Amino acid sequence: MESLGNRWLLLAVFVLVSGHYSNGAKILVLFPHSSEGHFAVMRTLVAELAQRDNQVSVYTGHGLGESLENVNETVTAEYPFWSELQKEAVPKGNLADLGLISIENLRQALATVGARALDHFLAQEPIQKLLKMSYIEFDYDVILVDYFYTEALLALGLLHQRPVVGIVSTDFGGYMDAVQEALVPAACAPVDFEHDVPQLGFTERLGYIRRCIARRKQFDKDHYGAQKKLVAKHFKIQNNIPELQANQLSLLLLNSHVPLMTPRVSIPQIVPAGGLHIRGPKELPWNIKRFLEEERPGTIYVQLGNEQPCGKLPKKKLEALFTFFSSRKEGFIWTCHDVKTLKDLPKNVMIQHAVPQIDILAYPSMKAFLTNGDLLNLQEGIIRNVPILGLPLFQHEKKNLELAVRLGVGIQLDENNVTSTSLNWAVDRLLKESHFQLNIREVSQEYRDRPLGALASALFWVNYVVRHKGGAAVRTRGIGISSSELHLFDLVVFYGIVATIVVGFLTALTIGGIYLWQKKNNAILTKQK
Repeated sequence: MESLGNRWLLLAVFVLVSGHYSNGAKILVLFPHSSEGHFAVMRTLVAELAQRDNQVSVYTGHGLGESLENVNETVTAEYPFWSELQKEAVPKGNLADLGLISIENLRQALATVGARALDHFLAQEPIQKLLKMSYIEFDYDVILVDYFYTEALLALGLLHQRPVVGIVSTDFGGYMDAVQEALVPAACAPVDFEHDVPQLGFTERLGYIRRCIARRKQFDKDHYGAQKKLVAKHFKIQNNIPELQANQLSLLLLNSHVPLMTPRVSIPQIVPAGGLHIRGPKELPWNIKRFLEEERPGTIYVQLGNEQPCGKLPKKKLEALFTFFSSRKEGFIWTCHDVKTLKDLPKNVMIQHAVPQIDILAYPSMKAFLTNGDLLNLQEGIIRNVPILGLPLFQHEKKNLELAVRLGVGIQLDENNVTSTSLNWAVDRLLKESHFQLNIREVSQEYRDRPLGALASALFWVNYVVRHKGGAAVRTRGIGISSSELHLFDLVVFYGIVATIVVGFLTALTIGGIYLWQKKNNAILTKQK
């Protein structure tokens, strides 16, 4: 009888403990942008959080595209980010012209349009209701934010004293470098991270620091200035963005990882979780699977970016692609947002609006990946061991593909050299030269070689923030302190001035003493004469 009682007691304790740990967190997800590429990362994280008994409320300008248990989705009106960016940066040009303007002008345009997009999001009725919630009504445990020109959303965490986790899924226009510089308490490092040059000469370092300081000032003026105005407008507070980042941003999940990023000084708050949107392959839709299984020597997947509709590609480029498709024996799956506008497609091309890209790339018959060089595309091609042919348009895409070429996993064609001949040459190299396959397998293994997988790592740290009071233990002290204070520049200057005064005083005494001594000697010599 006593044994039976003990068993019931153990069972009761087990039920209580299980119940305690099964109660998930209430998570608020804010995704203002309409970018499919950005949302691919957030969608996977939201789905996984919901499967683990968390209650997730999503406010988005894009839409999940599926109904998920434990997820309450509110879709707001989309903001035409890319068309507005084009109007701002190149009013008389087209989207392709964005790739030709300077990084400085691009950053300035992004700051302006990014603020407009967030203002549009915050002005929507569902978001206004959310912002007007009282402290008691706002019962979320953590706020997840797409951290792409959205720093003003940190103010929501401040108002309700909730931790904020940011997710950066791109480094567009050097944005990630600027964000990381704001968080990492370090001076402008005289290292060329972009080209991985560890040591520079004095002249190069002098120029680098000058550019770095100028970039920081411009970023603070254009971007943080615009975000501060949104904080005042929608949250009725006057906090500066660096102050909000220092106090409210508990964690920044960075969608990158070595070797697809150059190792640099970092802090515990910045967690590399590159590829967190990539999961195991799932069953393909029947029509795509049937196409892939047709008798051909393989398939090439084509994705040239979500920003530019395929029907609006430059005429010469579109003709070159069609001629290239027709000349190949392989099949082509091309994902496009404007399927109906493309006519006279070759018979070996299947064009689709929305496809499970990561599942298609995992199919055994996949031979090459023709891409614009977006960061997510690069990650997916490498994870699935599919060599890459890059046709970059924007500066960040060119940078990504330069890295792919250095790693030996792909080939890059210049925008002015996209012809059927160059495309055939590049694909033939990818298919016939075995070192591309060998290299991409090695890079893929290194990219995936970490203590936890990308998604598991992201989930761990989100839960860590929930469990431990906003992750205060890993929030780096020193953020928000000026470089002059952090690196003791003001003290060095002070002691330099003191040392100069002391040395000057001692020098004056010495010179005065020598002068008096010489004067005395001269007087003695005069008397002797």
